[in-house]
Amino acid sequence: MDSCSNDTAPRGERSHYALHNHIAITRIQPGEAEGELTVCQDSLNLLNVVHGGALASLADSVAGTAVAATGGVGVTLNSSMNYLRPAAGSKITCVGRVRKAGRTIVLCDVDLTDDAGTLVATGTFTFYRNGMKEMPELAEK
Repeated sequence: MDSCSNDTAPRGERSHYALHNHIAITRIQPGEAEGELTVCQDSLNLLNVVHGGALASLADSVAGTAVAATGGVGVTLNSSMNYLRPAAGSKITCVGRVRKAGRTIVLCDVDLTDDAGTLVATGTFTFYRNGMKEMPELAEK
C-alpha cells in the first residue's frame, strides 16, 4: 500500500481528518509533539507546492497534540501561520512546543520544515482547555 493511501494507520492512531490528509503524529512528550505530512498529489496547490491549508492542518494537529500532552485537551481558539518559502518534497515535519499553559488558555508555537530541514513555515496557536483530561486516541492505547 502506498504512503498516500487513506488507510495506512490502524484505527485510533490518528484522527479521521488527519488520516484523510496524510498527517501522522510521530512523537509526543509533555508539552511537545512532532508530526509529519506525507506529501501527496492532493496536498499540492496549482503551483505544484504544498498547499498552505495542508501546512496549517498539520500545524494545528501537532499543536493540539502538544497541548493535550500537558494534561488536558484543548480546542483551537486562534491560529496564525507565517509561510516563509514554498514547501516541497515528500514529507513536511512539524514540531509544536507549548510556550505558556494556563488553567484554561494554552499558547503553542510550531515550526515546519521540509525534507532538507529548511524552515518553510512557523505558527502560533491559542487553545482553550475544554475539560477533557486526555485525548480519546491516547486512551485507547
